[in-house]
Amino acid sequence: MLVERIMTSPCLTINEERTIEQALELMASQDIRHLPVVDNDMKLLGIVTDRDINLALPSILGTEDPAAHLAMPVTRIMHKNVTTCHPLDFVEDIAVDFYELKLGSIPVIRNKQCIGIVTQKDMLNTFLELTGVTIPGSAIEVAVPDQAGIMHEVTRVFNTNKVSIESILVYRDRANPGYKLVLIRMQSINPTKIINDLENSGFTVRTPQNSGL
Repeated sequence: MLVERIMTSPCLTINEERTIEQALELMASQDIRHLPVVDNDMKLLGIVTDRDINLALPSILGTEDPAAHLAMPVTRIMHKNVTTCHPLDFVEDIAVDFYELKLGSIPVIRNKQCIGIVTQKDMLNTFLELTGVTIPGSAIEVAVPDQAGIMHEVTRVFNTNKVSIESILVYRDRANPGYKLVLIRMQSINPTKIINDLENSGFTVRTPQNSGL
């Protein structure tokens, strides 16, 4: 899946000449937490978050004037070294950046201009969509040997039973080297026949019921 499929575009931005107060007001009115800072040509200069603003404001117990802080340009508190992506990047690749760098958002750049943004919420929604969990059905987990062509044997059971597969996720079985776990979500409320046929084919199948959940 490409970034352009999930990004918010156009996204709200704030000009470098605007103040912290204006950034705060824009975030509050639009219910957003991340605001790219751009110049007059929409070139990305940095990004500011609601947390940055909160940290920049003086304590109510202090003697500093909050108005003076709010009047400062937003460039005073923005993050300058921003991780960005392109609309034709793969979502799976930027997911690594979100995970490893603990990011809340990634601006999307094309032709040196900020054209969109991807947030943690966008990534979560994408994960839910890819897993098919929002569509009625059921899920099973199948342990398979890590060998070429094994998925054909698994999907053959679904084809024989004329049951549509909504999504397939594959990950390594840490407890059993040489095996992988295949999480299959299907468009069937009752997977009993599928489970029986898979087990008769020599596969180990787990469901929330037989896993003690």
